[in-house]
Amino acid sequence: MGDAIVRVLVFTALAGLAFAPLEHLFGRHRDPRPGYLVDLGFATFGGLLVHLGVATLVGGALAGLDGLSLASPLFAGVGSRTARTALEVGAGLMLFELVGYAYHRLAHAIPWMWRLHAVHHSSERMDWLASFRQHPLEIVLVTLAQNAPLVLLGLPLGSHALVLLALRLNTVFVHADLELPRSRAMQWSSELLATPAFHHRHHQRAGTPRNFSTLFPWIDRLFGTHDAAPAGPVGLSEPTPRSFLGLLVLPFLSPAAARRIATK
Repeated sequence: MGDAIVRVLVFTALAGLAFAPLEHLFGRHRDPRPGYLVDLGFATFGGLLVHLGVATLVGGALAGLDGLSLASPLFAGVGSRTARTALEVGAGLMLFELVGYAYHRLAHAIPWMWRLHAVHHSSERMDWLASFRQHPLEIVLVTLAQNAPLVLLGLPLGSHALVLLALRLNTVFVHADLELPRSRAMQWSSELLATPAFHHRHHQRAGTPRNFSTLFPWIDRLFGTHDAAPAGPVGLSEPTPRSFLGLLVLPFLSPAAARRIATK
């Protein structure tokens, strides 16, 4: 348990050290951020719950799938280890994102999934810390959905770990309060890789949800859900509890109960 606490705290601290100064220099907001302590709770205590409980459940389920994986590892015939790892990570990122896109669309369409996903959308300010606001039960679902195909394909553990690290860092990045340069090179690159502006539009309070991918925006273009317009105000339109415990129980509350807690 001690090692788990250290890993959670170290990742949160490193993310803050990397992105907080960048947000101070290149962010849009200078006023105090609402819900800072709540998201810090999700990043630390919530992260620990996930690491100890969710990781155990998900790890057991994925271990059960390991026996069904391909007999020969993915790209085993590629001679160069460097090339093989690059292909494995590239394929892993692609598959992870395609499954994540499908899950994300379902999370906005199926009521019981939305009740869990709404916790993440309750943030009223986009920044690096908002990326940690996610209900533990949703983390179980999305982790199983996105990792199971990689296990079934026999992706080696090292390459699998690189995929997870890259996507976790990307998740923090696309939530960050950063205004990137509007150069031609940036416009081209933003068609290939998601930017904070792209993902902030997904969190927009009003309008139809768009921009479901978190890494490859061209997936949204492929399926007709891409929107390049600037994001409006973010958050939920309905009254929502603002406390850490209130958000943990939010998926199980009736709309009337959620309103009562939100107005206290």
